[in-house]
Amino acid sequence: MGIMPAFSIPESVSGFFNRNFERWLSKRIPTRDEHQLNSRNIMIYPTRFGLSYLGFVVLVFFLGTNYQNNIILLFSYLLASVFISVMLHSFYNFSQLRFYSRAKQLGYADDLIYFPIKVTADKTHYDINAHFTDRTLISQSEHIAQCAQGSEEIKLTYKSSKRGKHYLGRVTVFSEYSLGLFKSKTVLDFGHYAIVYPKAKNLVAGQYQFSAQPDEPNMESYQTTNSVGTDDFSELKSFVRGESRARTAWKQLAKGQGHYSKHYQASQGQLQWLKLKDMPSNDVETQLAYLSFLIGELTATNQAFGLSLSADINNESMNIAPNVGFEHQQACLTALALYS
Repeated sequence: MGIMPAFSIPESVSGFFNRNFERWLSKRIPTRDEHQLNSRNIMIYPTRFGLSYLGFVVLVFFLGTNYQNNIILLFSYLLASVFISVMLHSFYNFSQLRFYSRAKQLGYADDLIYFPIKVTADKTHYDINAHFTDRTLISQSEHIAQCAQGSEEIKLTYKSSKRGKHYLGRVTVFSEYSLGLFKSKTVLDFGHYAIVYPKAKNLVAGQYQFSAQPDEPNMESYQTTNSVGTDDFSELKSFVRGESRARTAWKQLAKGQGHYSKHYQASQGQLQWLKLKDMPSNDVETQLAYLSFLIGELTATNQAFGLSLSADINNESMNIAPNVGFEHQQACLTALALYS
């Protein structure tokens, strides 16, 4: 006689309920940068301890009715009123909180990527916890024991060994204050996703040399370019805190025209291009790791460079024109992360 299989919900049925629940959540709690907790997006249900407490209240009530003992009945009513009061108190503690977070964060493979969530409160709240709803993500829960009036910050972390664009789904925020009888919970959607860059891999000196883009049209007009240097004066810019005071334009400052800093430029002979096909490896992921390293090194030394991931020079999404600066570095690394 065969053993009967354990009862389980068919995948089609569970998938049906999950899809409908997600659809309901999307309407109830849509994707936003900022959420305020209220009766529309808060769910409250008893914890295991709360269910045990409720069972005890019912037992006491039945004992009181069975023995017709008014004192026991009064005690059961008192316990029931505490149960309801704690539920209302739990909602009051959890409501009116505001949460704000940016959707996109950037980082390298195998590094922690932080998703800061700003929590704003008009009154003191207790026992606020947050974690990514998808528990398969490599992430930990964050806890605020006492969220005082004002603003605080929760930092959720994410880590991946694979480059690319990773959607992280919703964030679960909950509290079991007070007495642990009820769990107040919400599932917020900030549209969080991470752009994971390839992890930089060092290149041995002499393995790679810059080259020009031979097929680029009108190459003659790009034979020289300027980058930040110390040769020729370029322009005056408003002084930024942290800049060297050696660059201060003292003449303009003495005349009361404002605090400016001098910027210089140096001439280069020919544009430098980083090309995927020139990387010393047959493995695409290794080539991208080498490019990630070179992009970081060139940005650190403030050198202008372009990125070529395709032999087709007209493919703008795969070829980034030479430039300098942090934004150019992010654009190049993002192209590496999304390369397919």
